[in-house]
Amino acid sequence: MRHLLIATFLIAAVPGMAQSADVDGVQPVDFTIEAFLEIPVLHSPRLSPDGERVAYLRSGLSVENETRHRQIWMADSAGGSPRRISWGEDRPYALAWRPDGALSFISSRGGTPQVWLNPLDGSEPRAITDLEQGVGGYWWSPDGTRLAVLATKGEDQEDTGESDGEGEDDEEGGGADEDDGDWTVFDRLEQPEEFPQLWILQVTDEGPGDDDPRRLTSPPINAQHAAWSPDGETIALTYNPRFSGLVDEDQRVALVDVASGEMTAISAEDRHASQASFSPDGTRLAFFMDRETDYRAYLNAKDVVIRELESGQHRVLTGEQRLSMDGGSATPPRPPVWSDDGAWLYFEIADGTSRDLYRVAVADGGIQRVTELEGNVRAFSISSQRLAFVESELHRPGSLWVRALEGGSPTKLDSTDDSVAAYELSQPVKLTLPGADGVTVDGFLFLPPGGEAAGGLPTIIEMHGGPYSRYGNAWSGRYPWHVLADNGFAVFIANPRGGTGYGIEFRRGVYRNFGTDDFRDLMAAVDALVERGIADPARLGFTGYSYGGLMTNVVISRTDRFAAAVSIAGMFNFVSGMGQSNPQLLIDSYRQPWAGDLELLWQHSPASRAHAITTPTLIMHGEEDHPVDPRQSVELFSYLQLNGVPSRLVLYPREGHGINEPAHMVDYQTRELEWFRHYLLGDVDAAGAEEPVPVEVTVRDEGVGMQWDRREFDGEE
Repeated sequence: MRHLLIATFLIAAVPGMAQSADVDGVQPVDFTIEAFLEIPVLHSPRLSPDGERVAYLRSGLSVENETRHRQIWMADSAGGSPRRISWGEDRPYALAWRPDGALSFISSRGGTPQVWLNPLDGSEPRAITDLEQGVGGYWWSPDGTRLAVLATKGEDQEDTGESDGEGEDDEEGGGADEDDGDWTVFDRLEQPEEFPQLWILQVTDEGPGDDDPRRLTSPPINAQHAAWSPDGETIALTYNPRFSGLVDEDQRVALVDVASGEMTAISAEDRHASQASFSPDGTRLAFFMDRETDYRAYLNAKDVVIRELESGQHRVLTGEQRLSMDGGSATPPRPPVWSDDGAWLYFEIADGTSRDLYRVAVADGGIQRVTELEGNVRAFSISSQRLAFVESELHRPGSLWVRALEGGSPTKLDSTDDSVAAYELSQPVKLTLPGADGVTVDGFLFLPPGGEAAGGLPTIIEMHGGPYSRYGNAWSGRYPWHVLADNGFAVFIANPRGGTGYGIEFRRGVYRNFGTDDFRDLMAAVDALVERGIADPARLGFTGYSYGGLMTNVVISRTDRFAAAVSIAGMFNFVSGMGQSNPQLLIDSYRQPWAGDLELLWQHSPASRAHAITTPTLIMHGEEDHPVDPRQSVELFSYLQLNGVPSRLVLYPREGHGINEPAHMVDYQTRELEWFRHYLLGDVDAAGAEEPVPVEVTVRDEGVGMQWDRREFDGEE
């Protein structure tokens, strides 16, 4: 093994750390940014209706060709060699089994995303939908003759809803607004006609059926998830009743009569509800719902709720559990899955840095843990008393397993762990460090191949996005922590207050409080790393993406203890961010900040302390980022340049909130590595910033300076 025994001080600080050495004198291959990005991953397992086969996706990218690839693979549940069953560059997704055992998926190989069918009889797959605007999601009817799909209204699609009056000119030829120039007129933050609606499509083995597509919902409804009843007469729909996620991320559950389109809302109007599924006998409906009415979805615990369809009565099954079902978002990643006998419901739960499959008894609400993995469950599928799942760890990209639903030893069907074998990646060490006010901060420490005892290691702290998210023990294809470690850095990825998996009060630690108590937690954790001799206090770096970028901006505005920082897609000015970016995050976390909290937003905003920033900072952002407008990073860069702070701004064309094009990913991750090498390791050959030219100061405020030191924090309300 490559990672040699490091200094005694570090071994004492990190219990359980093992010695490792090269095997047979063979030096491992360097783990570069390019090598990291090309590691393939497995995901989206789907068990066939009879449980005998598992279809799944294998994806990755090619740095050399600057392309992404994703293909469908198949494995027998009994084991044996998996086989690839799709080719081409269309990157299929949304695998589903038709009830008779044919496999379907969404592909854009014909131009727009349509549902394709592979009968698995040796014939070629064929498109079975042809909606002009494409398909956003789909679900098979129990008899396999129809699809419920999500799609916007296209010009050639049949529309059974009433006209909304758009485009209907009067006899004079003049509508109320003849905006036919090259300008754009907005009457809403979002356009309801662009929201996905629920359609019913007849399909055959060879393509679309004879009946025209039939739309069941109309704007302003935003349809999001559908589930068929076993008799095929009703659909349980998750939808947003007024807007989409940009300004009002509420969700409801309704029952839609397939024949008439009549829709009846069944979830509480004052609570977020989502992801419904019918019991096998069709008498019950299960879905997730917020536990409380006083907090919005991101700040609420979720419960599994049962609706008795005949009586209409609701029953909460999970009212006592404290763990996170939502996967770090407002909505759990998939519906609860019924056992064949209707006695159990299966779903994922995050507990700290772990993520496993659990089940709850429908009769009495008793919860049982189904898997007990070293890593995290990434996805699962249940069919015919079998369970298939993908799991991974921070140092392993992951494996596909299958086992009997009721237990027993799992069989490994496929794995991409061998793709990192040559690099001999060390397992990061889990640490629980003291935060502020008695709170603890979980995280993982990645260590370099060696280290100097005197003064500790150059150390990078990384904050997760969200903030309602977490770092679990699961492989990441975006964050190159192992690469940073192999370049001589210790890297600590942290879960301060605001994260999921640690109870609802922990999550609410940043409610109306961004960048304050979570900042204090992070600084206390850094203190602990320094005190244990792990981190060199003179060579500290900080970075993060999304909310992690926001926290990077907070950190550099509150303290000068970091020698360098990298901010990616982060908000800088919370007040201007209300009008530039997706306001949902601030609405959820500050209620209605425009109605009384703008002063508090400004106090919490790093922009209010722009004069105090001295940390050399690299800033990166996608030019088409809507959740966090790139003008936030431009504003930060402007202030840093005006103040004479070494800084660099990189904007990536065509990129949204995630920087995803292969060439761009190589660039931004390489820039991050070079930035820390320059400022933390003193590597003059690594890229730093050019010398800024500050605006000449004519009147100096003697009170200007850093307002916080790590021994005392002037907290805000």
